[in-house]
Amino acid sequence: ANTLWALARMGQEGDVVLMEALARRAVDIIHTFNPQAIANTLWALARMGQEGDVVLMEALARRAVDIIHTFNPQAIANTLWAL
Repeated sequence: ANTLWALARMGQEGDVVLMEALARRAVDIIHTFNPQAIANTLWALARMGQEGDVVLMEALARRAVDIIHTFNPQAIANTLWAL
């Protein structure tokens, strides 16, 4: 999440190989994502003009549903903005 966020803040579009590697790793550790990590990942993908890997997007959606009760208003707003 932090790597994607930093790339987006720098105005990067994302190297295909790097984006694929980051997506695979994010899926592997999705169980550790908190609301901010979910929101930041979605924000970064949106900011970079990336539609996102289908498997990653599905994993993010499942994780968000699982922990939706922990989302504060900012995380909700950032997530909705990114979608």
